Amino acid sequence: MSNGVNFRVCAHCHSRDGELRMCSRCKNAWYCNKDHQMQHWQQHKQVCKSRNGAIHKGGSSVGGGGGGGGRGAEGKKAKWPSHKTNFSFDDGLLDSLTTKTGERPQQQQPCTSQENLQFQGSGGGRHGGGRYRRRSPPEPDLSTPIDSSISSLEASLPSSQSHRSSKTSALFDVRDGADSQTLEEGGFNEEWFAGILESIVRDLNQYGVCVIDDFLGAERADHILNEVKALESHGALEAGQVVSRQVQDQARGMIRGDQIAWVTGGEPHCSCIGQLVTVVDSLVAKANKHQDAGMLANYNITWRTRAMVACYPGRDTHYVKHVDNPNGDGRCITAIYYLNRDWSEDDGGVLRIYPEGKDQVASIEPLFDRMLFFWSDRRNPHEVLPAKITRYAITVWYLDQKERNEYLARLAHHQMTTTQPTHA
Repeated sequence: MSNGVNFRVCAHCHSRDGELRMCSRCKNAWYCNKDHQMQHWQQHKQVCKSRNGAIHKGGSSVGGGGGGGGRGAEGKKAKWPSHKTNFSFDDGLLDSLTTKTGERPQQQQPCTSQENLQFQGSGGGRHGGGRYRRRSPPEPDLSTPIDSSISSLEASLPSSQSHRSSKTSALFDVRDGADSQTLEEGGFNEEWFAGILESIVRDLNQYGVCVIDDFLGAERADHILNEVKALESHGALEAGQVVSRQVQDQARGMIRGDQIAWVTGGEPHCSCIGQLVTVVDSLVAKANKHQDAGMLANYNITWRTRAMVACYPGRDTHYVKHVDNPNGDGRCITAIYYLNRDWSEDDGGVLRIYPEGKDQVASIEPLFDRMLFFWSDRRNPHEVLPAKITRYAITVWYLDQKERNEYLARLAHHQMTTTQPTHA
């Protein structure tokens, strides 16, 4: 995989050196030694879960060496429970969320601790061949909603500047992207394009994650950063939301602390952001049809979202552990471009990915001009660690046509059944 992806890091001191030892219970944290684990325990115990989903209530324990592939301290292969629930949602929060509806007895005030907001449900996705199963009560969806018809940025512009009809689609056809000749005229030669394409196809299939440094070059990245800062300075950003708005309203700032704007690239002074999206569109579309596409060939990537410009304004703002597409809404690839000049480890804001079924964690540093691709579904739960300084990124989601159509059909059926009048 490309430079910059470190699968193990001490959760206390963030060191990658030496033989790190894994928390034997949750298998999602590593430490240099026992002392570092004990010093970090007050923080880690809030999210330490065993493989069966239970939050750890007792003392801490460190398992065998970091790469043990599920091996314990004695070097024996660990037995995984027959019913794996990698991402569960603590019942305490569900209790607090249903008190208003009367589905559960009212026993306490709504709980908004981060402990209860770290994980969300398990279940089959299309990559595993399973079906999405209805649970009762449904688990809160902490992902970013993508179905808004008009972005706040568009709504704030005069109609003569926004280039929109009375109702703009939330999604755009990837097949309308630039051809190879147009890209080459824009300074992206065929050799560059072929090299990036090979990395995307290879790394997504092998790791589920692909990182590309020096993606567009410093000059282009600076132009994009200037456009993002202009959006911020003009007040175009607003608080990021999650799909389950009831959770968002009860725990404002606890789930995610970024400020966002949805951008098409056609808005005034956003042309460089538009060029970035055009390049990524072409790469994803060609990777989908590549002769060695592998798992990418399972999708028919037709649609993408607007570009979500995001700013974490420091002050330990973060986004708790979540899945971008937990419920089959069509999203299959998450593409993120980072714009943080002179970033250092002390600045925070690292994206940490927890690949499903693996005793590894990918820590993605949000470096300037870095491009990241990863699977959007339950294979890659992830979180943004607390940012100490302002952190900028641009995210685009790419969608599979079949899964998207099935999602819209389920949504239409649900709306129809819930709005039908009842008869005495």
